[in-house]
Amino acid sequence: MTIKPHAPDTSAGRLSRLRPFKSVDSRQIAGLFMAIVALAVLMQVNFPIFLTPFNIEIMAVNFVSEAIIALGMTLVIITGGIDLSVAAVMPFAAILFGLALNGGIPIVLAIVLVLAATAVVGFLNATMTNAFRVHPFIATLAMLLTLRGVNLVLTGGSTVSGFRQATAWLGRGQILGVPVSIVIFLVLAVLFAYLLRNQSFFRRAYFVGGNKHSARLSGINVERYLVFVYTTSAVLAGIAGILVASQYGAASNGYGQNLELRVITAVVIGGASLFGGTGSILGSVLGVVFLGMIYNAFDMLGVSTYWKDVVIGCLLLLAVFISEYLKRRQARA
Repeated sequence: MTIKPHAPDTSAGRLSRLRPFKSVDSRQIAGLFMAIVALAVLMQVNFPIFLTPFNIEIMAVNFVSEAIIALGMTLVIITGGIDLSVAAVMPFAAILFGLALNGGIPIVLAIVLVLAATAVVGFLNATMTNAFRVHPFIATLAMLLTLRGVNLVLTGGSTVSGFRQATAWLGRGQILGVPVSIVIFLVLAVLFAYLLRNQSFFRRAYFVGGNKHSARLSGINVERYLVFVYTTSAVLAGIAGILVASQYGAASNGYGQNLELRVITAVVIGGASLFGGTGSILGSVLGVVFLGMIYNAFDMLGVSTYWKDVVIGCLLLLAVFISEYLKRRQARA
C-alpha cells in the first residue's frame, strides 16, 4: 500500500480548516445585547442619571481592568482551560509597579519589567499544565495562592504608595476626552477581536479547545500554543494591574478579590463554553458591560453588596445552562 505524502500545511490552509469552528452562538450574543438594552432602559426610567456621560465614565473606569483581563481569559477558555491566577497577578503587577517607581526606576522601564514578570507567571502556569499534566484549574489555583503570599511578603501587609505624581497621566489623563485606560482597553479589544477572527495563529485556539488530539494530528504544537495563551492572559492581567495602580496612585494586595470569578462569569455570559471551542471578544466585552451595569444599578438601588455575589453566581449558572442547551440543540439539528 502506497502512502501519499501530506500536502504542505500552509497558514492559509490551516485557516480554512479552522473556519468551521463557530466562535459563538449569535442567539446568545443577541440575547445578552437585549438584556443590556432592557436594563439600561429600566434604570434610566427610574434613575435619569444612569446613562449620563458622567455615570457611564464611572462604570467604564471601574470595570476597565476586568475588561482587559477578560480578553486574555477569553483566549484561555476557548482553548478549554481556565486561569484563576489573574486575581493575584493583577495586584502582583500593581505592587511591583509601585515598588519599582518608588525605587527610582523610570516609568517606561518599570512597565517593561512588570510585564516581563507577569509573562514568567503565565509561562509557569502553562509549564505546570504541560510538563506535569496538572489540570489548569489546579495549576492556576496554586499560582493564585502562591502569588497572594508573595504579595503579602512584598508589601508586609501594607499599601504601597508615593508614586501618584509619576502615574498621573496614565491613571487620570485623557486622550480626546476619553480616559487613557479606556483608550488602552479599546485598542486591545479591537486588536484581539480582529486577530481572533482573521489570523490563523489565533484561530488555532478554537481547534485546540475543540479537540486537542485532532489539533496535534494537524501539526499544531498544542503545548507551545498553551504557553502563548497563558502568557498572554498573565500579561494582560499585568497591564490591568499597572492601570489600577496608576488610577489610585497606590497598590495593595487587597486588589482583585473575587476578580477571577467576575471575569470568568463575564466571558461565559458572553457565549464562551467552559468546555472549550467557543467564545468571542465581542461577547466577553458585552458580558463585562452587563456586569458593570448590574453593579452600578445595585449601588443606585442601595442593595447590599452581599447580593452581588449571589447574582454573579446565578448568572454564571444561567449562562452555562443556556450555552449547553444551545450546543445540544445545534448538535441534534
